[in-house]
Amino acid sequence: MYRYFNANPLGRKVNDCTVRAISLATGKSWDFIYKILSEFARKEAVMMDNIKYIDKFLDSNFLKVYSHNSGYKMTVDEAAKEFNKGVYLITMQNHITCCIDGTIYDIFNPGDRTIWEIYKVKRTS
Repeated sequence: MYRYFNANPLGRKVNDCTVRAISLATGKSWDFIYKILSEFARKEAVMMDNIKYIDKFLDSNFLKVYSHNSGYKMTVDEAAKEFNKGVYLITMQNHITCCIDGTIYDIFNPGDRTIWEIYKVKRTS
């Protein structure tokens, strides 16, 4: 299932998917996550949209529960059905989205896209 959600504080539809997805997944504000990601990127001396940087951030903060390297290719819709309990961050080519209890939250429906990785998120708030 898909549900429209935009955590951007100005309601903009811009390339802030990493901030939007992590904000929703963790229950933290968009501004707070933006600051965390900015600081992490500054320390790595990369831009915030660098895919290797994003992977490193996700790997260091969340539990990876699926990788496309496992051989089985899965779509976001399939993942939402399989991982239907809990909070997950799902990466794919040029995008990241959030899935909570089987519902995909995003500014568009990425359901037919092939997944790269899935990360389990434990909310602390």
